[in-house]
Amino acid sequence: SAWVTAKGEKMSKSKGNGLMPADLVRVFGVDAYRYYFMSDVQFGADGSISLERMVQVYNADLANSWGNLISRSLNMSAKYFDGCAPAKPASADAFDNPLAKIADGLVERYMAKMDVLDYGGAKDEVMELIHAANHYIEDSEPWALAKDEAKADELAFVIYNLLEAIRIAAHLLMPLMPQTSAEALRRLSCEDEAASDDLKGICTWGLLAGGQPVEKGDPLFPRLG
Repeated sequence: SAWVTAKGEKMSKSKGNGLMPADLVRVFGVDAYRYYFMSDVQFGADGSISLERMVQVYNADLANSWGNLISRSLNMSAKYFDGCAPAKPASADAFDNPLAKIADGLVERYMAKMDVLDYGGAKDEVMELIHAANHYIEDSEPWALAKDEAKADELAFVIYNLLEAIRIAAHLLMPLMPQTSAEALRRLSCEDEAASDDLKGICTWGLLAGGQPVEKGDPLFPRLG
């Protein structure tokens, strides 16, 4: 059997060190609660948890990385392309695409971890794409591209890549966070994809059609603390 401990001690009412699931869900939400226990606590083995660690994981992975990527990308797409996603420009092959390179083989790497119940390892594969997409924003500076009409194709290329990274990450994070993943797809006008049972097919890079409405919405993971 496996035990979950708090600060090295088995949780119990008598010790007063219990962390009640209902209380944690009220603080973090259902999806973030699922994310923490599926990705930061090893399945089938003893694990130690703390409220401090949960806040750390939530802010680092969900608020600052995944949620931030969604908010910034959808906001820029709506701002620069009249409330819609850009279409992939015909000149796309002229630009380097670091996100597509990471997405190549991502489903296979992810499934190899999921098949052995290594949910944390599977999460790490997806987070590699998410972290790269956040760095891609800083490196490509879409706000500067938007000021130069000669850079219109490059701007469309950058925003398209960000939205495609979000679309694929949302599918792969669905087992960990079904509600927020479905909401991310809805904001991309890709909600119909959530019903797909062909993960490899639906996560093929470049399936985002472009031209459909996008919605920034409220932050999916407001920062805690």
